[in-house]
Amino acid sequence: MKKLFISVFAVIIIFSCSKDESSEAEVLDFSVTSVSNNELVVESIQIDSEFNRIYVLFDQDLSEFSSFSLTIDIKLSQDAKTSSLNNGMLSFTHPDEVKTIEVEAEDGFKVNWYVYLIHHQLQNSGFENWFDNLGMNGRYYKEIGISEVTSIWATANMGTSIYAVYGTQPLDDGSNTLAEITTGKTSHVPVTAGTLFVGTFNLSGAISHPTDPKQATDFGLPYAFRPSEMNVKFKYQAGETYVQATLNETNNIFGGFTVNEIEGEDMCSIYAILEVRNGDQITEIGRAELYSETTDDVLTEITIPFEYALAEAPTHISVVFSSSKDGDLWKGAVGSTLVVDDLELIFE
Repeated sequence: MKKLFISVFAVIIIFSCSKDESSEAEVLDFSVTSVSNNELVVESIQIDSEFNRIYVLFDQDLSEFSSFSLTIDIKLSQDAKTSSLNNGMLSFTHPDEVKTIEVEAEDGFKVNWYVYLIHHQLQNSGFENWFDNLGMNGRYYKEIGISEVTSIWATANMGTSIYAVYGTQPLDDGSNTLAEITTGKTSHVPVTAGTLFVGTFNLSGAISHPTDPKQATDFGLPYAFRPSEMNVKFKYQAGETYVQATLNETNNIFGGFTVNEIEGEDMCSIYAILEVRNGDQITEIGRAELYSETTDDVLTEITIPFEYALAEAPTHISVVFSSSKDGDLWKGAVGSTLVVDDLELIFE
């Protein structure tokens, strides 16, 4: 894969992102004044105050870089302070590491902010890292990432955890960990497609809109680059009985479903979307997508090209894997299983 390496020599460039003061433990402005490795170039910085996240975007692939440090200039809300910086620096031991900045308000109230390194490759794109998460049934299950607050990936596991159903789980083959995504069912819902996506699972949206699965997913991650292709290893086995479930009562998931067997075979979906987001306005500029029926029972590496409709640079990327491509329409086959590993974005 072609790598992009740009050197910074005599000039220190400060990239910053600001917001208005709104609370006592806020990060109002965050700037990188220098990088310890002069081959690394900061493209931009984004502050997400909803999730207390700070994204530092680098215009290259950091996968081959080990430890490096960022010199930080940070502005906090009035009278707030932090002791999380060592001489104004944040040191990273690998590009997937997420650093925590604890901000303490004047009255002692503390808030954690998280600093992510965003570059050409997505964090945990080999799906190696999983953690124990507490479900709504009071039991722990495996969720993707190192922790809930630092993972850029999400699943629908929390939404179905009340039924002890977990559609996305790690698969250990002895020397490697993969993601296994399966369509299941619960006592109330006859088709629950497994999913793995870049973004966050919106539990309040799932509870408020139980008949619209899309309300439970907040897709996307800040991203400023234009890959030409997407590589991924996958295999897929469709379930035996392909069905369409229909709500008996349009706005009541507990009113039951009518389930009809339909012709054809379930399909998995694998896709990435690049967007420009400006407030509530979202414009898709490029997409790479694959829909597949049953494959051979071995992992196969595929290359999916991005098709671009616009020449702009994106502001966000979404990547989605689902074991039933129309699962959000209650359509699929219980037992359909998609296994994925080693996602890589390719740049010409």
